[in-house]
Amino acid sequence: MPGLKMNKLDFTKRGATQPFAAIVVLLLLCVGLLSAWRQWDLWALRVEVTRFESQLVERRMQHEREQRRALAQSPEEKKVDALVSAQSAEDRLRPVLLRAVEQAWSPRVAVMNLKIEGAGKTVQLELMAVDLTEIFAFAARVNAGEGIRATVMRHGIKSGDPNLATMATVRVELR
Repeated sequence: MPGLKMNKLDFTKRGATQPFAAIVVLLLLCVGLLSAWRQWDLWALRVEVTRFESQLVERRMQHEREQRRALAQSPEEKKVDALVSAQSAEDRLRPVLLRAVEQAWSPRVAVMNLKIEGAGKTVQLELMAVDLTEIFAFAARVNAGEGIRATVMRHGIKSGDPNLATMATVRVELR
């Protein structure tokens, strides 16, 4: 073979790569991944800090606006604001009896009518339930409250109802 240079061909097996080099490459890859994860975590923390700082600035601005508004109010406006805030208290909007009825209510009892009498000292309820025991259980739950008394005034089966629903009138009053 005239054009083939035989002295440049080497059919011997080359030496295998060192296992140490593969371990070093894996360690470098792990360090790179760990570094990337730490950078991402740091970025997420910076975003969260920025969000908290913006909320803090917004709260400060709102507080300053409220202070300026309070200083600019006339004495009459201050009195009106005090009255409005006193009226918006939960206890004034929901008397004790309504809170007791709310706590004693169950999904098996339907409130058909609710009438507040005597400046919130008496509540008359018209209830409907599948069974009369549900009405009495409701009254017992109301009576469990301190200083409140519930009385079943009348009860009966709703006429013309194929399910035979029980109608009752319950009076709830302060003791």
